Amino acid sequence: MIATASYFQAHPEVLQGYLLYAWKLGFFKALVRTFKFIQRGGPRVAPVPPATTRKLALALRSGSVVILATAHCLYLARSISVALSRVGIASHIIHEPPPGGYSNNLHFVISPQMFALLPAFYMAVQMEQSVSSRWFNDDYLEILRNSVAILDYSVLNIRFLTCKKDLNPRQLFYVPIGYIADYAPEPDHTLEDCDVVFYGDTNNRRRLKFLQELKKHFRVKVIGNLFGEQLYAELAHARIVVNIHYYEEALLETTRIWECLSLHKLIVSERSSDMDQHADLMQLIDFVDVDDISVMVERVRYWLENDSLRLQRITENHRLLQKQPNRFDYFFYRFLLATDNITFEEFWHLAGHKVELPSDTLCLSLPEYVERAEGFARDNKFGFSAFPGLRHTQGWIGCAMSYKYLIMLARQQGLRQIMICEDDVEFPPDFGTRWQKIREQLNDPNITWDIFAGLIANLDKDVDVLGLYKFRDQQFAVINKLMSMVFNVYSERVYDTIAQWDEDNHDVTTNTIDRYLGRQGALNILTVDPFLVGHKESQQSTIWGVENTHYTDLIKASNQLLEEKILTYKKITSIPNSRTSVRAFLYDANTTHQPRDQEL
Repeated sequence: MIATASYFQAHPEVLQGYLLYAWKLGFFKALVRTFKFIQRGGPRVAPVPPATTRKLALALRSGSVVILATAHCLYLARSISVALSRVGIASHIIHEPPPGGYSNNLHFVISPQMFALLPAFYMAVQMEQSVSSRWFNDDYLEILRNSVAILDYSVLNIRFLTCKKDLNPRQLFYVPIGYIADYAPEPDHTLEDCDVVFYGDTNNRRRLKFLQELKKHFRVKVIGNLFGEQLYAELAHARIVVNIHYYEEALLETTRIWECLSLHKLIVSERSSDMDQHADLMQLIDFVDVDDISVMVERVRYWLENDSLRLQRITENHRLLQKQPNRFDYFFYRFLLATDNITFEEFWHLAGHKVELPSDTLCLSLPEYVERAEGFARDNKFGFSAFPGLRHTQGWIGCAMSYKYLIMLARQQGLRQIMICEDDVEFPPDFGTRWQKIREQLNDPNITWDIFAGLIANLDKDVDVLGLYKFRDQQFAVINKLMSMVFNVYSERVYDTIAQWDEDNHDVTTNTIDRYLGRQGALNILTVDPFLVGHKESQQSTIWGVENTHYTDLIKASNQLLEEKILTYKKITSIPNSRTSVRAFLYDANTTHQPRDQEL
């Protein structure tokens, strides 16, 4: 009891939330949960590495950032440096510990296991492939855990680190490798006197097998232990660069791929075990199946015998790269936004506005929480597009910024409405049939609504039912308050309201996105009884760290309260000669669905 009292004394805003929760549950259920709460001495939350949140608050703008990288990671080091320079953050690259010791500045350390001595405060940029566990020993895992944050280029690596090695996803940030615009001058094709170049480690049987076959047909040059300008001078002589995996089940070598694309080179590469993560490369790289040496020879021969097409392809690649959104920029600036090193406005200007929504039906997900994303993908039989949301060291702020961001993109693209669900949504067996009927109604231009809520996790007792109607056996209700973001559709009428959410207001009691919307009294919230979707009890909240079972009783109570409100509304509207004037929103499925005002 002392521990519980001390916790609430330090967190009065949380006490307010629990009192509201108890009110919704009713006396008996609230009493049982209170007893369990006191037994454990406070709230049940997900474990967070104690250093993570504190260290992430360090401002990168406070001094010059140091990027420590081995020579073979120079391209990535330059990618980080260029991205930092766009937001006015100075940086410099070093390749070994300084003789006089590290400065107190924050360091990005690329492949930190390669250095015997590390700075006191560093962000680890993890570059190994989880398909081979030889690097992921206890010492390396300890280096990762002791970092301020971990940046990783692969979702499969993140899955390995979180699911197999128990690293906390809060510490991990997905940052794929990408293109550097204007990295190299326009190529001088007159220098190209070599057919094929491969660069990298050839102390590997499968790579040698490929290269031996290529050498039978073409002039092949193998480059090892060259980096930076020396490497680029050699690559200038190559007509084609080949990419061959070290491991048969390897992830795509994206550092080499994007470096060569930034150098205006044509690439023939093996496919990889993570091809589903590289849709942006499908138009840029000539891929062949893993282990198919004969087809690689065939594709190299095709480009060498059709030189004008090769040059045309390089020009077209350059055009596409200038046009398409840069995934490295998006996710790196997402990381800077999450750690308060840039503002939301800066993120939008630098990378956010360049993104195009894949559809108007989206699932908001975080690539760092791989199991949740994979669970949604298994259940997604309805064509929803996954979208990587924004993050913040305070989860509820990252959540709200994600909604603000998606709404701004929808407004920019001229979408009349946008459906956004979260990846812990649960689709009941009848979801497909009901959703089709509901979408038909939402697309009816004669119906006026601001937000359709497929689930209300915490219906306010003071909510008012503004109207009822039925369409194809679906009971719709129009209410005036919203408290849930699990599955909602937003009409363009509410875009400006959501876009005005203030990310600088860090009051959790009033400014979570659903509470913010709940304070907008003029909104018409459309919902259905029973609710369209559920909330997966097996998942854990990425915002609050509690199990989703926390919401189970609340959702049941909310649906019951909605039913009671609907019954009460029906009784009131059936009383003759009532003096209450309301907008009844009564619809007939066989008419034009126009609402009629009634004096009830």
